[in-house]
Amino acid sequence: MPPPAPPRSGPPAAPDSADEVLRVDTRAVFVDTLVRDKKTKAPITGLTRESFQVLDDGKPRALAYFNGEGVGRARPLALVLVLDLCTESIVYIERPEVVEHVISALGKLQPTDEVAVAQTWCEPDAPLSFQLRSKTVEGLTLDRAKTYAALRGVQKFAQKNLPEVKMLLSIKEGMKATWKEGILAGIKGAAGAMPTDPPINVTVAPDFEYMIDKAPLMATQERSLSQVVVVEVTDGFESDWLGHSKETAEKLIDSGVIVSGLAMKRNLFGKVINITGQIVSPLLGQRFHTISYYGRQTGGEVATVGSPEQFAAAVERIIGGLAARYSLGFSLADADLDDGHMHKLEVKVAARDERGRARKLVVTSRRGYYARRRAEGGDTK
Repeated sequence: MPPPAPPRSGPPAAPDSADEVLRVDTRAVFVDTLVRDKKTKAPITGLTRESFQVLDDGKPRALAYFNGEGVGRARPLALVLVLDLCTESIVYIERPEVVEHVISALGKLQPTDEVAVAQTWCEPDAPLSFQLRSKTVEGLTLDRAKTYAALRGVQKFAQKNLPEVKMLLSIKEGMKATWKEGILAGIKGAAGAMPTDPPINVTVAPDFEYMIDKAPLMATQERSLSQVVVVEVTDGFESDWLGHSKETAEKLIDSGVIVSGLAMKRNLFGKVINITGQIVSPLLGQRFHTISYYGRQTGGEVATVGSPEQFAAAVERIIGGLAARYSLGFSLADADLDDGHMHKLEVKVAARDERGRARKLVVTSRRGYYARRRAEGGDTK
């Protein structure tokens, strides 16, 4: 029996979590759950309803809905692939064989799952100056031929764009000096001094769109009957103001969006950036590694890759994991108050191997929901 259709929901009030939130006439909460073997990382299939327990603020909930992994998922996917060509990931995406692996991985999805392809890139607009741009190459569609053509188009664009942005990807002394100057400027700025401009300047185009900011609206209005998932391929060095990233996480949680990502493995220079960024970001009131943060909050997966082969395997793992999730659901009663706070969720899974021993598992699901009530007119408060 398919789940009832979710109405819209309003904005939330607290962060922390992952998976999907269906607000329906019966006030049901659905939780997509991925179960992997801790050692092999492979998805565990064939589990029954009795293997799962959902705790709501520490109290067990009776499962009113259960659907096994893969076929018959509670809701189809609305999957948005965001390919970042302004970071080290461009050296993977510009390779035809890597994109073909992505296309192969998408074959694991159900025919009812929609896929969109978006790209961000850096466009030179002056000497030592770049503009960060974005565009949706192909919108959400069931037509895989359009999706595959879009991915191959991004690959060809990446090949053309790579020589233009090599300066940004260089780890030569000039770039090291740029990074050091930027860090020193940030530290001085945190202490009240005026920061200096780095030699290489990157500005954001006026029409730039950040897909993670758009995803909550997509989930509550444009694709309210689907599970919206954003998978971003990047270098993992994103940062944002703490207040904004917290607010974004709240919206993602409340709308049930899942965020996953592929982060490029760091070379020696990247490790220096990573360590320095983790130290300096809190001083500037920023959150470092925002994709990893959103992944934890929304029940997504973030994989680190260091070669084309690892890239292909990671894409297949993330997309395969989306196809292998279990759908669990429970109903809210009138006594379950709409208090504006996030209710914490925990999914426990018990499974045994062929010898009858308890298996060590990694369970991924969102860790909270908001108990929105419905107004007399039928919409959610």
